[in-house]
Amino acid sequence: MDSERFILAIDGGGIRGIIPAYILSRLGSILKDKGDTRPLYSHFDLIAGTSTGALIAGALSVPAEGTSFTPEDGDESPVYGEYHYRRFFRKHVRKYLKGNIQRSADPDEFVSLYASHGPEIFPSRSVKSIFGPLFTDKYDAKPYEAFLQRMYGERKMGELMVPTAFITYSANEGCILPITSWGNMDSYIWEGARASSAAPLYFPPYRLDGRYLIDGGVAANNPSLIAYSLSRKLYPEAEKHSILSLSTEEPVFHYEPDLSFGGLTGWASPLTRIFQDAELRTADFTAENIKDVEYTRIWTGRSERRIKLDETKSDTIRLLLDIAESLFQAKETELMKFAERIANEPTHESVRIRTIDRLA
Repeated sequence: MDSERFILAIDGGGIRGIIPAYILSRLGSILKDKGDTRPLYSHFDLIAGTSTGALIAGALSVPAEGTSFTPEDGDESPVYGEYHYRRFFRKHVRKYLKGNIQRSADPDEFVSLYASHGPEIFPSRSVKSIFGPLFTDKYDAKPYEAFLQRMYGERKMGELMVPTAFITYSANEGCILPITSWGNMDSYIWEGARASSAAPLYFPPYRLDGRYLIDGGVAANNPSLIAYSLSRKLYPEAEKHSILSLSTEEPVFHYEPDLSFGGLTGWASPLTRIFQDAELRTADFTAENIKDVEYTRIWTGRSERRIKLDETKSDTIRLLLDIAESLFQAKETELMKFAERIANEPTHESVRIRTIDRLA
């Protein structure tokens, strides 16, 4: 029985997903330097993502075969069990090979996913009339859906190799709706990613099972608390839940009401940003104060310029990579500590393995 469970939670943020993708790549390198060659996903009992974070979560835990990802180099990692028995009044322990951990995509690929395919993630659609954006979504969903289908292939949610959740919001029901690998097993992975990233004004809602699903970032851009709630249900025996929460490095929005007009004139523009910031800070405050949670948040309060969800120019990509490297340097100690802990953990039963029916 595993008393501690490890959770990976990845924020939403459009093209800024390149930042958590970069951090995951560096985390993978840290583990390899420690001699831990297991696939990165296999260190977690639950992976949750919102919007662009859902794209990464799916990419991290999908079997590479049949998708657009290249599997990590090397053989599959063996997982051993222990067989306890008595002989001549003495206890004996014999190890046996339970199976192998399947390889998934190399985390390095996630960075190039954004750098190389940004225009596919945010395909342009010309608007001939200046009134067009008032009556249509900014992007046509069909090219984006085609990209997601190439990315994940025909894999379904139930094929993900560790419990995984994509955070969406059901607009017609008015509730948060996680699409999970255990509750939505027959849904395609690309459908879950499409629903979770259906940012209002950018993409139309995605209809699934009679629900109109939109970007989960409207309610939980940082999915840590939802992931914790799901982990409590999946692992009720767990005494501790350790969360690694990766931000897309959204700078804090500062607003001085005394320097602006009041009423609708003063508040209309900043109010949405204030709501977004408040949700993120609430998630941090709450997670840090839950007794059975150890919360590692990879975010710093630098005042970088705000990068729009769909900025895909090469200079923006370079800036994002610089921000990601600065974030890694600022949080390297925390990441090293977390890596040390998961490297020392055996592979939990939450990870799907290729079973082998023989003693080793």
